[in-house]
Amino acid sequence: MKIAVAVLVLLLLVGGSWFLYRSMNMPLSCNAVVPAPTIGAFGDSLVAGYGAHIGEDAISILSEKIGVPITNFGVSGNTSADALVRIDTVLATDPDIVIVLLGGNDALQGIPVSITEQNLSLILERLKEKDIHPLLVGVIGGFPTDPYAAMFERLSKEYAVPLVPNILSGLIGREEFMSDAIHPNSAGHVRIADKLVPYLERLCLSS
Repeated sequence: MKIAVAVLVLLLLVGGSWFLYRSMNMPLSCNAVVPAPTIGAFGDSLVAGYGAHIGEDAISILSEKIGVPITNFGVSGNTSADALVRIDTVLATDPDIVIVLLGGNDALQGIPVSITEQNLSLILERLKEKDIHPLLVGVIGGFPTDPYAAMFERLSKEYAVPLVPNILSGLIGREEFMSDAIHPNSAGHVRIADKLVPYLERLCLSS
């Protein structure tokens, strides 16, 4: 009996020591990865920071939270087709990770979901061809139903990329988080950054 107890105690000590070792030596955020990954954010006004004060956009906040610079490739008003035209600008920087946040302007302009999906597919293909790890960010595609939800799920599965679903969930319709009907204010951009952090950290540790 005493031997069994001793063995159990030894196993617990060894397990606890291993857990402590892993906790002390495993990177906890992107800035702990060596070398630090290069990251870009590719999208429309939600990436560009429309509605937020200077320096208080989601990408700037996200960069501060993970401790790694993020190159902002956001252009207000861009549709998925507009973004596809300028994908080479992103590829030229040779990033390790690219956040892809597009589709809102497609919805506003009534562009067919099939066209948006095709454009996003081509963007993801171009990124993956260069061994770049995309983080796909979803947006709502309409009310009362969301035709984009299924589209983003398909893209995530087809290209085996992580998906942040409907980034504006919990923000639209709440004046304290919105600068207008569709653009978050500085407080809303903090919420967006908070949603992105865990997904981006997992990508940093696995890329």
